[in-house]
Amino acid sequence: MIHLAIAGLALLGFALLLIAMARHQQDWLRRKLSPRRSIAMRWSGFSALVSAYVIAGFGLGWAYGAVAWCGWMSAAAALALTAQTNRERILRLLS
Repeated sequence: MIHLAIAGLALLGFALLLIAMARHQQDWLRRKLSPRRSIAMRWSGFSALVSAYVIAGFGLGWAYGAVAWCGWMSAAAALALTAQTNRERILRLLS
């Protein structure tokens, strides 16, 4: 269950950081968000990544938790990058 929480928060964090960038907002949302909302999304993404680290540390121990956190961060980053790369296919399937 701890691994699921770490993976979910890591993926959420990277998704928020991706959408916080103006060029990706245009790609995914077809509009640009306000600077205030972009900053809030950036802070939320960063907070999700830090929360994942804290959960990993308390749930798995700080030594093993840091290793597990790095692994889930890598997997979540790869998934976010894959989603960005295949954005048009994903949006076509959703509409």
